[in-house]
Amino acid sequence: MNSYKITYIVGEGETEETYITERTEAAARKLFKKASGGREITDVELYDTDAPATKDQERETLEKIKAMVAELGPQSYLATAFEGCFADAESNIENDFGDSMQRRWENSMEELSAAKEEINRLKAEIAAAQKKEETLQGQFDFASQHIKKLERQQLPEQLRRDLWVMVTDEAEASRARMAEAADKMAVGADNPGCVLFKDSVARYRAEKARAEAMEQRAAELDALEPKSE
Repeated sequence: MNSYKITYIVGEGETEETYITERTEAAARKLFKKASGGREITDVELYDTDAPATKDQERETLEKIKAMVAELGPQSYLATAFEGCFADAESNIENDFGDSMQRRWENSMEELSAAKEEINRLKAEIAAAQKKEETLQGQFDFASQHIKKLERQQLPEQLRRDLWVMVTDEAEASRARMAEAADKMAVGADNPGCVLFKDSVARYRAEKARAEAMEQRAAELDALEPKSE
């Protein structure tokens, strides 16, 4: 839009200046005459060729464009291209925004590109982590086999057998004491608050824990049995 500096008469030998934004000098003169009540213009000077339009001018132009597009029909190429654009234009005018579908699309594409880059970076990190995990797993498996071999070598077979017998006997003894405690629990079941019942429950639990611990030790000793080559 153009901005015109208009000089006009306000009294005997007295002038003032004002600025009007319009497309042409003729339109600026017409608008000034209407706004000023027909004051006499002495001079019109083109002040700026890149002046922003007023909101009323934007609204007027938007309505003209909408009417022109509406005349083409809802199936026209222009109507399709302008879908949603008029609402953006109205919002921009009323709220001093600078939004558009093109800018939203460009922002979305930038965000999508950034997201793809982040995904590729994470994929590379995952691949590196998986490779490192495979390496560590191989090292762990090798170390585990070596440890088992050393354990078999460090514990004499006769000692292993003696220990196995000992922990197995202990486990059986604890199971037997569990059975005794269970019998006493049954006797005192009608009076769970009595000392006999409480002591039997505590004894049963303690012997159960010991039996399971001894059985675990026996399983570990079984695992140390030399394998036939």
